[in-house]
Amino acid sequence: MSEVDRAELAALLADVAEEVGVAGAQFAVATAPDAEPVAVAYGTANPDTRSPMTATTLVQVGSTTKVYTAALAMALVDDGLADLDAPVRTHLPDLRLGDRVAERTITLRHLMSMSSGLDNGPYADTGVGDDCVRRYVDLLDGLPQHFPPGTGFGYSNASTVVTGAVVEVLTGRTWDDALRARLLDPVGLDRTATRYEELPYHRVAVGVGLVGGVPQVRRVGWCATRGMGPAGSSAAASAADVVRFGQVFLRGGRAADGTRVLSDRAVATMQQAQVDVPAKLFADRWCVGPYQRDWGGVAVYGHSGTTPNGSSLLLWVPVRGVALACLTNTADLGYPLADAMATAVLSRWCGVHRDRTGPRPVDHPVDADLYVGRYAAHGVDYAVERSATGLTVTMTGEAETVVSGLVPLGDHRFWPEDPRVSGHHPWDVAFCPDGTGRIVRLLNGAFPARRVS
Repeated sequence: MSEVDRAELAALLADVAEEVGVAGAQFAVATAPDAEPVAVAYGTANPDTRSPMTATTLVQVGSTTKVYTAALAMALVDDGLADLDAPVRTHLPDLRLGDRVAERTITLRHLMSMSSGLDNGPYADTGVGDDCVRRYVDLLDGLPQHFPPGTGFGYSNASTVVTGAVVEVLTGRTWDDALRARLLDPVGLDRTATRYEELPYHRVAVGVGLVGGVPQVRRVGWCATRGMGPAGSSAAASAADVVRFGQVFLRGGRAADGTRVLSDRAVATMQQAQVDVPAKLFADRWCVGPYQRDWGGVAVYGHSGTTPNGSSLLLWVPVRGVALACLTNTADLGYPLADAMATAVLSRWCGVHRDRTGPRPVDHPVDADLYVGRYAAHGVDYAVERSATGLTVTMTGEAETVVSGLVPLGDHRFWPEDPRVSGHHPWDVAFCPDGTGRIVRLLNGAFPARRVS
């Protein structure tokens, strides 16, 4: 392990950011559990006002928030208030889902390991009142169930909001207040915010989109809905603060000043693989909160996230004592930026060398008839059809329809030629067979859709 040179890290971020084409970015890394993160910034936080991106600017982190919500839930397990394997209805007796068996049997472990079978759910605004999380949960009555709980993988925003509702019931606080009291303040994360009223006390980056390939400020609301806060709709942070959160896991659940935030057992549980992820360019396995990736035989844990205003990546490597984070306000390009930076930094300074960097097409024929059909989830439909060159997928969502070729990667996995299929994420499409070999689900990287014809 070598010490990170700040000037060299800043130069690397500038080179990668300019190559990828983002407006502004932050990167932070700590190469020891108790080391202060080395943080650098690039570009602008708001091109309209020409305000610079600094190392303390807040950028929306999106779904990386899910690990924070999982840590909150595990703190309640530590307190004896929650049981990972008890039905969630123990705490939410009024929970109503589309599948009545799942409604009675889904547990916190299922919710946090993305093995609940719940659909991703609606992106719905349930207001800004303190009941907004519970009001979102009330919308889940009738939500599709893609598989029985505990029998597969399917990423779900809805599942994490349900976890947030459990946190609220058991703490008697809103999710925002519980997060502040149980995690942000004890860890010293003073460059992290979830509420509108906190923003005037910080520098804040605004979202930048691509119009004709040119970054332009997105004039959208700061968050889609406070009710989806536990899943990632509202939280914003500096890259250094995200790293400080990651270091909690490297210290066995302690903050930098020694404050116990999680037990050793809780940290071990959160890093224990629960389910394999079929779309291997997304992750290898899912744990209780974070995902797990294998980079050169080394276990790397973390999460990523995207909103219209920002994109983030958090990784930590227990065997190296390393944590890193990459943030940008150009959400469409966040994953390529973070992927390139994490790969370079872990290799250059941390001795972790990635052995898989992208899709590797196979040249043997595939049985197209196995996959042809229609797959559906809330708000999106996929039609997989034969084409002259193999297979195509037509993805029809609420905002657009995208037609893309599918390049075979082997093991029921395909690479979508049009990046809009995966929302500009470097993910593959995987098809999931049942015990008889029949394909029953499509995974768009993370998100499941059940076969309906």
